[in-house]
Amino acid sequence: MKTAIAYYSKHHGNTKKLLDAIATKHDVTLIDVIAQPDADLSGYDRIGFASGIYYSAFAKQIVTFAEKQLPEGKGVFYIYT
Repeated sequence: MKTAIAYYSKHHGNTKKLLDAIATKHDVTLIDVIAQPDADLSGYDRIGFASGIYYSAFAKQIVTFAEKQLPEGKGVFYIYT
């Protein structure tokens, strides 16, 4: 099953640190939503969204990316840091 994790990690970079650790143990593609705002997610079976918690919610950059890029019918999971 092909997996991508789209992430936003800015303040201390903790989200990216966690995802780098996950990527050493699992075959995942990491997508920085700032560096790759038009990333094509259609080739992935499962898509994760990862972000720090900003005022009890995901970063707006992740939400905007998901609204624009997430294909219908994909398995989705979330990682809050």
